[in-house]
Amino acid sequence: MLVVGLTGGIGSGKSTLAALLEQRGAQLVDADELGRLALEPGQPAWHAVVSQFGREILIPGTMGIDRRRLAEMVFADPHKLAVLNEIVHPVILSRIADVLESLGGTDSIVVIDAALLHAIGLADAVGQLIVVVAESGLRIDRLMRNRNMSRGEVLARIDAQASSSEAAAEADFVVCNDWSIEKLEAEAERLWDHLRVLPQP
Repeated sequence: MLVVGLTGGIGSGKSTLAALLEQRGAQLVDADELGRLALEPGQPAWHAVVSQFGREILIPGTMGIDRRRLAEMVFADPHKLAVLNEIVHPVILSRIADVLESLGGTDSIVVIDAALLHAIGLADAVGQLIVVVAESGLRIDRLMRNRNMSRGEVLARIDAQASSSEAAAEADFVVCNDWSIEKLEAEAERLWDHLRVLPQP
């Protein structure tokens, strides 16, 4: 089993590249999705988050957490963001460990798609580190157009993440996503060819 860490700043196109690698045969572990599942009503992390941030973060008339409201709160306050991470990150790590254990002993190429790969302590635990980079103006435009985020919301998210240049300096493979989807598909093919010939531990 080869474990690959895939990271990149918000709006870089990291998840699009992850999907392209999955199409080529990778076993994909989506850390963001694991984080979303951790905050489903009734989960231990849900109780901890609601206890910490108050019931005003719930969608009116439901028990679901309003993720946009929660994001507004935590990205405006580094202390609150740290508190949220302390609740959710251990759950994500535990679930990733479960997946890796289930695939142990296979010849799978496992791609862990995680914007906060460094923050959750996985950067040094992967066999290959892949970083997706994109020009900041393009990232902002993508997020405002595709996720209906305000410029202020986008900048707050970007500021809360490690810089792309710092992450890229540690990468085994850097993918630039400043161009078309066709160019990204070509990069995905080149990356997949690279990963397939690497020796597995």
